[in-house]
Amino acid sequence: MRVAFEHVEKIFPGGVCALRDFSLSVADSEMLVLVGPSGCGKSTVLRTLAGLADVKSGTLRLDGR
Repeated sequence: MRVAFEHVEKIFPGGVCALRDFSLSVADSEMLVLVGPSGCGKSTVLRTLAGLADVKSGTLRLDGR
């Protein structure tokens, strides 16, 4: 399954910006590892991909949809 985040922005209540203009494309059968310090948005990206978090703007595509 191909996954594409296109200019995604996620802002939490209180104005905390977790993702700003986030773009990423992962091809079918490609492996990806997210690493970074606490608070950089790793879990937010995964929660958005799982449909557990809504985004303010941008597009999330799964297999082109």
